Amino acid sequence: MALLNVDFHSYYLGMDSPLTVLLPEKRGRKPEAAPDKKYPVLYLLHGHADDNTAWIRKSDLELLVRDHDVIVVMPSAHRSFYTNGKYGHLYFDYITKELPVVVSNFFPASTRREDTFIGGLSMGGYGALKAALSCPEQYAGVAAMSAANSPFEAMKAAGTMFSVSDFMDNVYRIFGDEEEYKGSKDDLEYLAKQTAASTGPKPKIYHSCGQQDPLYGLNVEFKQFMETNCPELDYHYCECEGNHNWGFWNPQLKCILEYFGLIPASREKSGT
Repeated sequence: MALLNVDFHSYYLGMDSPLTVLLPEKRGRKPEAAPDKKYPVLYLLHGHADDNTAWIRKSDLELLVRDHDVIVVMPSAHRSFYTNGKYGHLYFDYITKELPVVVSNFFPASTRREDTFIGGLSMGGYGALKAALSCPEQYAGVAAMSAANSPFEAMKAAGTMFSVSDFMDNVYRIFGDEEEYKGSKDDLEYLAKQTAASTGPKPKIYHSCGQQDPLYGLNVEFKQFMETNCPELDYHYCECEGNHNWGFWNPQLKCILEYFGLIPASREKSGT
């Protein structure tokens, strides 16, 4: 894969913003002109306290997608929960409105819904689910690993996992208080029910969590909600041994790429 580090000025954020991008590259082959070729796109969202470089620095991503026809876009969203904060920047608009335009302008990226996927881990798992359930007409599939699927409940369940001193204050700055969050456009359960009840397109959903993860109980509750209240959605849940770390996320990343058909499926599966 060709690795690009891109800095551009974001209209919605009002500041320069970085992207890490992997582009298809046929290693060892003579380059051939393909001006009309368009590639599927996978947006990968980082977790709390990480940035756009996390997937490249910490995961097997580049090895997994090498020689496969997919563009992987990794934005930075700081500690925003990929949300238009009540007292912050417009990160949801940045991810769902600006990036698709910018990426298709900069790269040979398909703009078709069936070629567009989004995924993330922890805070990024929340962000990916929120994007796909809010804009199901844009994404064919979404993957969430170890998702902080309810920021307020994640804040309670995580204990000392989030060591930053103002984590709780930051959640309130983004979402307001917990009562404002419930049943709002930021509430994943509300969004899932809206998408399930709609007559429009519905994304495939891949959801996974490690059984030793501090957020495991929260993810199981979301699984039960989805299976009980949203049977209309194409929802797949996976769990296995693992904690809130790359030891769990790396094998799951391979499963996600296979689930979306972005790399060929292998016979080995992680989790059930």
